[in-house]
Amino acid sequence: MSESFTYLKSVTPIEGAQNTTMNLEAEVNPNSFFNVTLEDGSIREGWCVEWNDDYVKGEQKGVKFYSTKGYVEWKALNYFMSIKDQLRMNDPSLTYREIQVIIWSLIDYPSFDVDKISEYKNMPSSIYSNGGAHFDVQKVKNIVAEVRNYTNTKQKMLSKLQGVTLIENDGQTIMMGNETAFAVKTVAENGQKNTDSNYSTCFDEEIIANVSFNNWGWTNGLITENNSEQTLDIYAGAGQCDLRKGTLVGILTADYTDGTLTVTYTMTEQSFFTNALYTLLETHLYVGSTPYPQVSNNGYTVAPGQYGNQNSHDNITEYTYEVDGLSGDIYFIAHAVVNGFQP
Repeated sequence: MSESFTYLKSVTPIEGAQNTTMNLEAEVNPNSFFNVTLEDGSIREGWCVEWNDDYVKGEQKGVKFYSTKGYVEWKALNYFMSIKDQLRMNDPSLTYREIQVIIWSLIDYPSFDVDKISEYKNMPSSIYSNGGAHFDVQKVKNIVAEVRNYTNTKQKMLSKLQGVTLIENDGQTIMMGNETAFAVKTVAENGQKNTDSNYSTCFDEEIIANVSFNNWGWTNGLITENNSEQTLDIYAGAGQCDLRKGTLVGILTADYTDGTLTVTYTMTEQSFFTNALYTLLETHLYVGSTPYPQVSNNGYTVAPGQYGNQNSHDNITEYTYEVDGLSGDIYFIAHAVVNGFQP
């Protein structure tokens, strides 16, 4: 195992995950530095922790998993990983390169200073090569400064509820975060579930002329008042809206009656790793007459922070929103941050 792991900050060994298997691929996913395939077959976003240490690709046995949850030393990183996906939705130009450099910048060991990147040897060529940075340096600095200075109640709460998973292996330490999830209406076809395109539309499709997004997720509707209750699936990690890449974690019921939409998230599936139900760490719900929330200049967004209804949770398995004062046919987007993907 990598000797440098012993120099990292405080972590908690994850019970039952001190002798497991993973497969590591580097820079094959446009959304992350690594692809990490776990024992249950799920493919997770992975990130580089130690920029100054080599990684080892391929299958490895006997790797060990640790959690940063609850440690003040990891507060800034834990918080950043909890808002990473929302930052991406707010800014589609934010690439995995900026995210990777932000992660290095928020970890004190090994020390990293973006202004000194030209002095560091063995930088990944996708990040820095031939005397040039292949990422937006100022954007990295701005986000790092915001994360370090953002000390309000929500950050403190999220940093306690959410951590990241560190993987000790034959190469540098690898890091994984929690999974984001969305509700989608599905239909059974040829023995497998597919998106019901008559009800759920992926963000990358033009349901509104000239409006689409690079992020995955679904807007649902139209839903008619005083019609029957709708039941949707909640899928985590379904990149490009491909259900085959995702994990079914629960169901969502939506009942629109007498001007009130009642939406209930229920975790119904058991985690391969914890042998318990997946749990909710955050939920965000958008409801409106347009498929997406509208922002300034009549533009649209799919960033969960703009959905209008949101809450943080302490690993619960069910949560309900009631949104009243509605009229006419409506759309909704139901997003969650889900725990249970770490061993």
